[in-house]
Amino acid sequence: MSSVDSLPNGGSASVSYLPGYIFLSYVVSVMGCTTTLELLHRRTSTAGFYNWYLLLTSAISMGGIGIWCMHFIGNRAIVLGNGDSHIQVMYSMSFTGVSFVLPVCVLLTAFYAAGTGEKAGYLRILAGGMLTGGSVCGMHYVGQLGISNYTCRYKAENVAGAAIIAVVASTAALAIFFRWRASWTNRWWRRGVCGCLLGLAVSGMHWTAAVGTSYSGHDPSASLGGQLSRTQTVIICSVLACVACGVLSACAIAASGEYRRSRIQAQQLVLASVFFDPEGRVMVTPHALLPTRKIVDRYLGKTFSDDDLTRTHPAFLWAFRASRNWKLVKEVVPYMRDRIEIEDTTREQYLAKGVDSDREAEMVSGFDDQFKRHFCVAAHDLAGEVRQPLEELGMLYDDVLTTSTPSSPFSRAIGYSRLRAGKGQLMFTVRQLNKQDASRLAASGFRFTSIDNVTTLLARRMNIASGTLDVHLKDMRDFAAFGRNFEPGLHLISFIVRPTVHDRFEVLTAKGTKNPLPSMTLQTKRLLMPHLEILSHMEGWPIATCLDWLRSEKMQAHKDQSMFIEDLIQSMSALASSLPPDVNSASRFSPRPLSAPCRSTRISDNKTCMLLAFCTVGSLNTRVDNPDYAFVPLRLFRIQQQVNGGVTDADGLAKELSQGLLYSNIRSGSATDSEFASSTRSIFKIWPQRKRLRDRMRTVSQESLTNSTPLGDIVVRREVKVDVAKLSDAATENPLGRQTSITVVEAGDAAAQTYVDELYNLCYAPGMRLRPDSAF
Repeated sequence: MSSVDSLPNGGSASVSYLPGYIFLSYVVSVMGCTTTLELLHRRTSTAGFYNWYLLLTSAISMGGIGIWCMHFIGNRAIVLGNGDSHIQVMYSMSFTGVSFVLPVCVLLTAFYAAGTGEKAGYLRILAGGMLTGGSVCGMHYVGQLGISNYTCRYKAENVAGAAIIAVVASTAALAIFFRWRASWTNRWWRRGVCGCLLGLAVSGMHWTAAVGTSYSGHDPSASLGGQLSRTQTVIICSVLACVACGVLSACAIAASGEYRRSRIQAQQLVLASVFFDPEGRVMVTPHALLPTRKIVDRYLGKTFSDDDLTRTHPAFLWAFRASRNWKLVKEVVPYMRDRIEIEDTTREQYLAKGVDSDREAEMVSGFDDQFKRHFCVAAHDLAGEVRQPLEELGMLYDDVLTTSTPSSPFSRAIGYSRLRAGKGQLMFTVRQLNKQDASRLAASGFRFTSIDNVTTLLARRMNIASGTLDVHLKDMRDFAAFGRNFEPGLHLISFIVRPTVHDRFEVLTAKGTKNPLPSMTLQTKRLLMPHLEILSHMEGWPIATCLDWLRSEKMQAHKDQSMFIEDLIQSMSALASSLPPDVNSASRFSPRPLSAPCRSTRISDNKTCMLLAFCTVGSLNTRVDNPDYAFVPLRLFRIQQQVNGGVTDADGLAKELSQGLLYSNIRSGSATDSEFASSTRSIFKIWPQRKRLRDRMRTVSQESLTNSTPLGDIVVRREVKVDVAKLSDAATENPLGRQTSITVVEAGDAAAQTYVDELYNLCYAPGMRLRPDSAF
């Protein structure tokens, strides 16, 4: 039968459909749409090559696979007449090419309009949905214009219905996707659901329009040259679909690798980076993970009680100091890395030969130094992962979190689902980013979200209780923004220390962004000589006695100092109300003003404030129920204030880096300690080149690699109090006035370096300490 005879009277050809191709077209569309959403999910900003690459590939995936491939596979499901190949639809290459480029360009605009913000606005979603639906319709009818051997006629109601389906379904799919993405519940299967809905929008539009299309005016003279057969079209479109499948598989493999890594790290000692943008949002990967690096598999202490690295451990305190001296650490990281490689090689040799118990104990005894080397190398690698120089990694957070592992499925089935303690521990470096750094990191592939949105996911990934992680993340945010510093001004504080069962002291501190100790800020900005005379009368008095004396008729007669007296009364009353009565009764006032570091402000360049203290030493059972206060190890608090005051001890750290962490017994016996303590840079001038260093280190026995002196512990020694007048000190002239002196503590190597040492000494000064009675 001829092609002409197959069309009665030259009218419209009868149309039938192949179900297999219809289903295949939908599958291909879903694959393209799901790939698009997966790529959009990884976009973190509107800037940066990485994000523009994702935008372009998502537009190509949606326009080229989700729409274009679906259209032509779907059209191959259309059978005209009796199926004779001479009367089937043929396409011109020009319109076919345009139909591919057009939706890609429109979708670029649509996805850019949708934005990358944590909460996409309704206008953005509506604009993105209308443009996406328009691109679906536009591609379909432009593709239909490429039919060269028929004249297509369209029913108006079908055209309108197809457009409505495309716009509504696309808007709904994008709205659900961005809603789940904003709430961080956008898991892979949810993106698959959105992909199916978006594919339904494309297929629904296509077949609504196809049903309302008639083919008439067959032109038998249309050339078949270059025309692709039904099989060839399906093969080409299927190959593009396989590309989409490959992209999805690569994304799934990468995501599963990150999840597997997080599960393994839950049993290790890990360093994590926690950055906050100016709005207080935390930086995470697109899959809600913190950038992390393993330090060691686990901490090996000398005794069972030291197996866990705590915030009072000397090694942790050393790491806390090192995080304020990243520039020094950066210079020795290559040598530390070489040292670690040699230690690993030596350890493998001993393990191959069989290590006896004495040798194993010797290796464990030097683990503090090994940990410090691993910590510095891990920090350097972590800085590279977050695309920051090491000196911009931030400061170490002053706590260590322990991971927990969930119970087994059987335990959960019988209702026992509590978490049990795991072996993993987490240390964190925190940093407050400025707007430019936050934008740069977002452009490189990281996302910023509110802590509440991501806490549950992070806790599950890190095997930490959600409530615990939420509290610590908010504390990290405050720590990164303000540290543990005082606000500028004059403060009345309460310094309360108590012993612990380990014969170490804890100090009562304030939580959040307030002053680090329980305190009240006075309205008085500067202390004058009349003020100091009033304060001197109250030396050694408890708060109640001070208040009674300040409210007495004798003091009320001092009209010239009435404002300062009233200021003292209000501050002391407020401070007393925040603490238990037994603590207040045991506290004693010290009239000696102390200088402490404070937060810098735009109003003044002064970085010190003045403290007036009530001091006391409690007993083991001392408790403060105020939720705004918490006891912190005194050694950790002292280190915090030491580094806050700018006393980073760079020379001491350089000496430790050269002796304990890098060289051990390798250095020449003629060199003295003073030659290594000036600075790390001067050390490098006499050190051999890296290759020579590695060769010399290989000649050293295992004893020299493991034997070292513990570093970083804080030792309190007997100190001598010396009153020193600082009449012209610029740091104290502003808050105290010119005619004032303060007392400092100096005693050789054990000299106090912070106001914490002063306060500790005041607690044991003659006439100051009152041992608690039986009630206290």
